[in-house]
Amino acid sequence: MVTNEQLFPVPGISGDERVRVFRRVFDATGEYEGMEVDAYVVLTGRYVVVLDTMLCPTDVAYMMNFVTSELEGRPVLCVDSHADWDHAWGNAYFTGEHAAPIIAHHHCLARLQSQEAADELVEFQRQYALFRDVKLVPPTITFNQSMTIHGGDLTIELKSAPGHHADQIAAWIPELRLLLAFDAVEKPVPLIEGTHSVPHMFSTLEQLIALEPERVLCSHGKTTSPAQIAANLRYVREIERRGRLLLQTARPGDEELTKGSMLIDYSFDEVIEGISGEIDRTFYAQAHEDNIRSVLRWLMTN
Repeated sequence: MVTNEQLFPVPGISGDERVRVFRRVFDATGEYEGMEVDAYVVLTGRYVVVLDTMLCPTDVAYMMNFVTSELEGRPVLCVDSHADWDHAWGNAYFTGEHAAPIIAHHHCLARLQSQEAADELVEFQRQYALFRDVKLVPPTITFNQSMTIHGGDLTIELKSAPGHHADQIAAWIPELRLLLAFDAVEKPVPLIEGTHSVPHMFSTLEQLIALEPERVLCSHGKTTSPAQIAANLRYVREIERRGRLLLQTARPGDEELTKGSMLIDYSFDEVIEGISGEIDRTFYAQAHEDNIRSVLRWLMTN
């Protein structure tokens, strides 16, 4: 059973009481110990919209308990921001007596139906009792570029936002100038899926900046600042700039690319200089190396 220390509402950070924020802390020992992820429930005039289902169906049940009084006369919609285990593994809640449409990018459907996802779930279930009730439930309504939920008082524009993953989306609520960026934006640095995703990361961040949001919520990192989008873009552009300088005189091989920060002289300490708040150095330092490797490989093939 999930506890108040593992999953809890975070009042105030959305700027509007109709947008409820919930934070899940993964407190099991191992690789992801201490990881935090946020999900949202948006109460519109017509719908109750759950955006992301966290780690397991119990997580969703806990969130829904907080909005029970809001459900009468309003159908529930679910949105998956993408298929990662900490965002969509609670989808099974929306089956059976709680059945509701699950909306996501079309590639999210493919990912949740893949053998890779099935194998990952088996491994997580082997390690953690928390995941024993998880079933991989794919979305029931999909889109490729954009989709709009007309909620009456609030509009939720779902936008393809690849870079972190091909199925990554963002949710824009224009009436509030509020952007739910999920993993498209991250503090301290974004996570680029791979070489093919580099140009998508550039364009996604540029498009999110163009929205001119007043508040930005990310799934990880506890930030509400629109400046985080620009910070992410400066970061990946700086990797590109230093990478282009390197490639004027060298063509690193696979082994050298494992320490790309040394190749382009861009240490993780330099990246996070001046960034406030707790940072998981082990996780994000490796993400930094992965990002550099992806950008360098992209540059060498373009």
